[in-house]
Amino acid sequence: MTEDSRDNTVLVITGATASGKSSLAHKIARECGGEVIVADSMKVYKDADILTSKPLPEYLEEVKYHLLDIKKPDKWYDAGTFCRDARVTIDSLHQKQKLPVVAGGTPLYVTSLMEGIADIPPLDENIEKELERKSTEELYRQLKKKDPERASEIHPNMRKRILRALGVFIQTGKKMSTLLKETYAPPYDFIALRISWEREQLYSRINARVDRMCSMGIEDETKKLLSKYSLEAPVFEGLGYKEMASYISGEISFEKAVEDIKKTTRNYARRQLTWWRNRKIIKLDGSKLKTAGVIN
Repeated sequence: MTEDSRDNTVLVITGATASGKSSLAHKIARECGGEVIVADSMKVYKDADILTSKPLPEYLEEVKYHLLDIKKPDKWYDAGTFCRDARVTIDSLHQKQKLPVVAGGTPLYVTSLMEGIADIPPLDENIEKELERKSTEELYRQLKKKDPERASEIHPNMRKRILRALGVFIQTGKKMSTLLKETYAPPYDFIALRISWEREQLYSRINARVDRMCSMGIEDETKKLLSKYSLEAPVFEGLGYKEMASYISGEISFEKAVEDIKKTTRNYARRQLTWWRNRKIIKLDGSKLKTAGVIN
């Protein structure tokens, strides 16, 4: 197969949390000899397994997964970095004539990959360390001087985004506000499928999944992470960790933490549904897929 004739197809399986997208992506990859690219902002972190719903060990034995467990829990990862990593993986799979199956997850990651995103470089670790020593207020003051347009788009308390924008300017000499307008459209043929459920059915699936997570040991997982990292670490932005941390610190009961996780997850699913509502993606009926045994 020549480069010009190579199949550039990328299959995307998306949907709200707990919709069954990971199950469907795995089965398709297994049957087609493809490999899964995880499009999830939390599954990239090591040691964060249960609350991020990472693939079961038997899944990992059957199919190769990419962009899973690639970052330490205290390291920043964003949509731009994901797109660069995903494109490298997709190109490699196409060269091997394998089907890339993107499973996600994080709507911004999926749409950025499909529709294009500004090609902003990863932040140099030395620059990041230097900026980390400064207060959020000082970082924001500097950003307003260097890139007032981007500063106006970020809340003064959003330390990670402020640091990122300022760091990129120091590293490249270019304003983040300018770079964000220079999008890169990937040269792939996307086939995108979205698993859809009636809202009450989806909420029921979310509640049941949180209950399963509890039985799997989310308390111990959170304690392990807290023993190594502060609550400011990016991993704790994942659904459920801050609620469990509140329980562990004695602020709330375990039952209250579980109910809060269910509520937070349902709210997140609602935002995901809103994100996908007006995008032209093929919808699959989740209840029919489950009845047919296609998804769990």
